[in-house]
Amino acid sequence: MLYKISNIKQTINFDKFYFYATILFAFTLPLSRAMVSFFIIFLPLIWIFEGQFKSKFKLIWNHKVLQAIVLFLGFNLLSLLWTQDYNNAQNTLRLYGYWLTIFVLATSIKKDNIQKIITFFLYGMLLSELIAYGVFFELWNFKHASINNPSPFMFWIDYSIFTAFTAILLLSRLFSNHYLKKEKILMFLFFLSTIGNLFLGMGRTGQVAFIVAIIVMIVLHLKINFKSIFITLTLIITIYGAGYIISDTFKTRVQSGISDIQKIQNHNYDTSWGIRIVYWMITYDILKENPFFGVGVGDYEQALKKKLELNNYPISESTQDFMLKYHAHNQYLMVIIQIGLLGLLLLFNIVYQLYRMKIEDDEIKKLSLLFLTIYFISSMAEPLWIKQFTLALFILFVGIFIVASQKKTL
Repeated sequence: MLYKISNIKQTINFDKFYFYATILFAFTLPLSRAMVSFFIIFLPLIWIFEGQFKSKFKLIWNHKVLQAIVLFLGFNLLSLLWTQDYNNAQNTLRLYGYWLTIFVLATSIKKDNIQKIITFFLYGMLLSELIAYGVFFELWNFKHASINNPSPFMFWIDYSIFTAFTAILLLSRLFSNHYLKKEKILMFLFFLSTIGNLFLGMGRTGQVAFIVAIIVMIVLHLKINFKSIFITLTLIITIYGAGYIISDTFKTRVQSGISDIQKIQNHNYDTSWGIRIVYWMITYDILKENPFFGVGVGDYEQALKKKLELNNYPISESTQDFMLKYHAHNQYLMVIIQIGLLGLLLLFNIVYQLYRMKIEDDEIKKLSLLFLTIYFISSMAEPLWIKQFTLALFILFVGIFIVASQKKTL
């Protein structure tokens, strides 16, 4: 039996297998929840079947980012010792199990294929945008998408993060010297399409993160000087001014945000932004009782419910009922509630190791910094690691960036 398996392995070109599987994963990532689930299971199974664990584990052991991820995942698993809701813990750890695919990508992709994988992700985004525009212009109906929110495959907040990252990727390439004028014309048209999608949707998370990413991108390409400041302000004013004038949805969301701020100033927290502030208040109260280890990976819903039922927060009964059904709307707060300040330090260690990761390819290095900016700014408004699409986005690109940081591949 073992001899037959060994013979089968010898007939498989695993390098090509991983390459084609990963480009399909990248292409379908913005398009299909089912395909995300498939590749998250399929890639690790192939990785296990391939074997060669000695060289794989050696790479994992010697890479700072992968070490940081192991520590974070391990501490979440350890929190089962003090959690009580094992059903909820199982659901959370199942999503953290997706992270195993990072190790697969990090030890299996070749550097030469990184740009091709990114290109196929862009193809997937382009297709999703074409579908979204078709919905917006009433050319067809598609699932739950609508004229007011044409996001075709995922929740609008998640889609805004995808479009914000795609837009900053394309904008960064437009500032690069690595592409021909003909290529840049196509990129510019794609960029305009992506920006249109970003502002047609209701997701303010990606829209806010994109502002920060523009500032970071200009600094990366032009450094800090009068020219870069002028270009930054011009880009932000032009893009967001045009979005406000052209998109009724964006205008409504901006006005809603201003209204939320005004209500908060009058101590009315029954708004989208107000609710997020209340979650900070609740997290602070939970932290005082469970400062270092949190309540456990499965007990965050119980902890939130317990605090809300005390009625010590400036919200109405209907808002309280709403909050009882949802998460803390912030990845950092979720981690603090679940595994305390120690867990938050382990999260920050991942962020730190990702930012300091040395990547020789200047374009990929800049892209990694822009991706991390978009992702971790967006994490202030949503717990992206408990949502399938945004978690898969993190897995794919962190895996790619780790490969780009390696001096040699397996």
